[in-house]
Amino acid sequence: MVQVWGWPGSGKSPLLQALIERLGAEARGLSLGEVEDPAGLRRSIEEARGQGVRWLVAPGAAEARLAEAARWLHPGERLVFAGERSLGGNDRGNALAVSVVSPQEMLLSPGEVATLWELLTGDVPSPAAARALWMAGDGWYRPLRLAIEATGGGGLEGAAPEDLLDIAPVRFFLRHEVLDSFLEGERPLLDELPVERPADGEEGVEGWRAIDLRGLWVEGEERDRLPILLAAALTRERQRRQARTERTEPRKAPVVEAPSAAREGIPVYSLGLLGSPFARRRDPDGTEIELDCRLKRSFQVLAYLASSPGLEAGREEVMEAVWPTEGERTIERNFHPTLSHLRRALEAGHDQAIPPLLHRKGVYRLNPDLVWEVDALELDRRVEEGRKRLAQGDQAAAADLWEGAWRLYRGPFLQGHYEAWVTERRERYQRLYLELLRDLGDLYLRLERTEQAMDAYRSVLLEDPLQERIHLAVMRLYASQGRRDLVRRQYDRLCSLLLDELGVEPLPQTTREYHRLME
Repeated sequence: MVQVWGWPGSGKSPLLQALIERLGAEARGLSLGEVEDPAGLRRSIEEARGQGVRWLVAPGAAEARLAEAARWLHPGERLVFAGERSLGGNDRGNALAVSVVSPQEMLLSPGEVATLWELLTGDVPSPAAARALWMAGDGWYRPLRLAIEATGGGGLEGAAPEDLLDIAPVRFFLRHEVLDSFLEGERPLLDELPVERPADGEEGVEGWRAIDLRGLWVEGEERDRLPILLAAALTRERQRRQARTERTEPRKAPVVEAPSAAREGIPVYSLGLLGSPFARRRDPDGTEIELDCRLKRSFQVLAYLASSPGLEAGREEVMEAVWPTEGERTIERNFHPTLSHLRRALEAGHDQAIPPLLHRKGVYRLNPDLVWEVDALELDRRVEEGRKRLAQGDQAAAADLWEGAWRLYRGPFLQGHYEAWVTERRERYQRLYLELLRDLGDLYLRLERTEQAMDAYRSVLLEDPLQERIHLAVMRLYASQGRRDLVRRQYDRLCSLLLDELGVEPLPQTTREYHRLME
């Protein structure tokens, strides 16, 4: 087996496609579905053997599937697959016999950078320009391609890493497809990532292991280092986070008040971000108007600020969220008109002494002197307050707060919008909602409110029918009612779902508990 191991955006997929085209009838591409299905994978290998195919090419695969494929391949057959974690060598904790095409071999040479430039623009760059671009990006395919496509090659003749980071698509790719991978899990590693490999005993060793696991390094004469473009992006991201911390630490984030807490004589802005979005303003005389949200990007700026900590965000953050793939000139042409439209929409012909949108030192903020009712932030507040009450032993108060949070969730975050920043926040609120329902169901059981517990658990399964623990909780509730027929039906449904969707059976402890309930 051969693994094409490379950085995100290093051109693994185009390389695999080129391999298929070059080998012709001797190669066959496998879909991810074929690879992940054990029976389908074995069948594909056998069919390929009968057709004289020697090279099977897959986009990627789990280690368990690769181990199965290794048993089924005959001498002379090869499985080529892509991955961002090396599976070669026993030092990485596996026994698979895998030859690895390393990340270093995936980097473009200066001549290949010149060829890419010519293919994308039709112009032939000077050797000096091609080499400068190669040095700025270490030959990293995806960001170099994004830079050339966004600029048409203009301004890249003497490009430095910082110049490439000023190009919105490049910056977006590095932040959301590379840096975000170091922010996952319980303990983000972003602040621990060193630019160079630390010597033994130096700080940042654990962060370097995370880099090494992904193959994100460049071999140097003195010390291994990060790609120069990633190092510059890492430095900029740390500075951005530090600036944001300095902005928010001296003061508390504005409180999103309930309707009854609206201050006398102050307009109330009501923003619905969960489900079908809406934006309204309620004036002191009781008049309520719908805000003009016909311009999509104007509303997205409003939604981005309203769902950000402190109801604020830096200019660069807003631009990257709302115009992620646009060139700098397009953004500059549209940014201020969009903000002007948002200001007019918030004021909506009303002569307000308090401006609703503030701007200071590159930071845009929804004015905390006004009242902002944002359902997403109120959901966060009620969930957190419920946890505090539960920790204090006040179960009834926690249940009341979580019930109110449940009612606030009208659907996915910004339903009908599909931008990257929306997807990120949508997934967060989806997870929060499911955790809320699960915890509320458990709390109802402790309060002996079994019907309400059943409603909460069923709502979890409507959103995520593969949660085995919740199926088991429902079976226990049915058993407590003496309804063994429903226990059996719930278990059969769980078995069918797991088999159809994941190709697995329930956990042994689930099956044991089912048999106990049926006794």
